[in-house]
Amino acid sequence: MIVEGTNISMIKGDTELIEVSCRDIEGNPVPFENGDKVYLTVKTSTNTAEKILQKVVTDFIDGIACIEIQPKDTKELLCRAYVYDIQLTRADGSVKTIIPPSSFVVRGEVTYE
Repeated sequence: MIVEGTNISMIKGDTELIEVSCRDIEGNPVPFENGDKVYLTVKTSTNTAEKILQKVVTDFIDGIACIEIQPKDTKELLCRAYVYDIQLTRADGSVKTIIPPSSFVVRGEVTYE
């Protein structure tokens, strides 16, 4: 997986781990807590309702969300650029997009299992 800024590029069918954390405006860590939900959502564009891939994390390690992408999650996807974002829904119901819509590129693989 290659991460450039907020843009992600990965090989279809690979296992990947994306660690997400938050900081306040001064740069201080703001850990995720019990009751929070962190969503990674991938779509063909921001203008469509259909989700190509969505992962939801509700258990956090030291206040960090670990988003696991399994081979089955991308194995059948077309090799192309998609768009993704990461959204936080706090236990109190407040919602914040913590990574704005960015590029999520699925690249082809050579070795198939």
